[in-house]
Amino acid sequence: MLARYVSVVGGMTVPFLLYAALAVVLGPPQPEGWPRASRWRLGAAVAGLVAGAGFAAVRATAVVTSRTAVNIPTLVACVAADLVLLAVLVVLVGRPSWGWEGRFAPLANTVACVALALAFFRAVPEMILQLTAFIEPGEATFTSDMLLRVLGFLCAWAAIAVFAFMYFRACRRSPVRLTRITVVVFGLLLVLAHVTGLVSVLHAAHRVHLHGHAFRAVVWLTNNAAGIVLLVTAAVFLIPMVFAFAATLRRVPEQPNPARLRHEIAERRRSRRWVLASALGFGVLVATRTVAVAKVNEVPTLSPPEPYEVDDGNAVIALADIGDGHLHRFAYDASGTEVRFITILKNGGAYGVGLDACENCGPAGYYEKDGKIICKRCDVAINPATIGFKGGCNPIPLAFDVVGGDLAIAEADLEAAKKVFA
Repeated sequence: MLARYVSVVGGMTVPFLLYAALAVVLGPPQPEGWPRASRWRLGAAVAGLVAGAGFAAVRATAVVTSRTAVNIPTLVACVAADLVLLAVLVVLVGRPSWGWEGRFAPLANTVACVALALAFFRAVPEMILQLTAFIEPGEATFTSDMLLRVLGFLCAWAAIAVFAFMYFRACRRSPVRLTRITVVVFGLLLVLAHVTGLVSVLHAAHRVHLHGHAFRAVVWLTNNAAGIVLLVTAAVFLIPMVFAFAATLRRVPEQPNPARLRHEIAERRRSRRWVLASALGFGVLVATRTVAVAKVNEVPTLSPPEPYEVDDGNAVIALADIGDGHLHRFAYDASGTEVRFITILKNGGAYGVGLDACENCGPAGYYEKDGKIICKRCDVAINPATIGFKGGCNPIPLAFDVVGGDLAIAEADLEAAKKVFA
């Protein structure tokens, strides 16, 4: 559940925030009804979302064999649209009214629509493709884990929409020029993210060649761009809200009309609530991109090796010590190299014995979680019944004998496995 929530929040927050920010910048101070420009921006966002979902469906059905043919043109278009949008936002810092009136307004809204459509189109496919991972291989169709993944997925979309709305309402009560400056900074971050993605795709397609520091910088930005954009955006967007909150704490000027005074007090109270709600939303966003991401990406540690005896050229393990149906890990010193091996009592009463390594992932090891045996490197859940059989991500089998109340593994076999862990 948490993994799905974190993934959707990380992928879709930027397009939704862009939509809310443009609604603030391009909307009049006191909107009446539903202006045509607002309807066009909503239509552009929906069109981008639908197009992205369509592209995801095409990818899932393997109709498109090369994503590069789509990714490169769309990223080039994103960068171009973002740069033009950035220029528009810079103009609107000095001329806020040009966003909703005058000859500049149609151009500004057209650019905003194009940028919104492309932003949603770029972000949506990866989110939609998560639907194919709701049911893991070997799982039943309807399980509690599947329902939790669906719940995390849906809750993330709802949370982002609510957060964007709170930001919109709070910004309408923030200092106009300061708010627009923060939106310009957000536009710069958006350009950075799309340029990084474009360079990464071009390098992967061998259209450009990066070496040394440039290559390492692009790799680092590719891995961290989403988090950087969201965290910096949160920090920047909170600045005008601090000023808006401070304004609500000032003493209300004396009013000749008591009704006017009550209205002013109520308006300040509403502004304070929206600003605090938006700040809370940004706090949740920061926590999601830090604590929650760290939790999802937490690397499990392998349990320490358990003791056993060596007798007559065999590693001897008492069956009573490994008969609880859980994973047990052992280590053998093969001429200075630690050779790890695992055992487990399977449902049928047989024992699964193998190296703590597989042919695909090497000596990464396995750990037990929620009754599943999971490969540490690829995060694939192994069916305990298949442990002891060769193939896939199964542990490399080890020959063994059951003698009396003990399980015996020849030291020669463990010595031969040294090359796997060397």
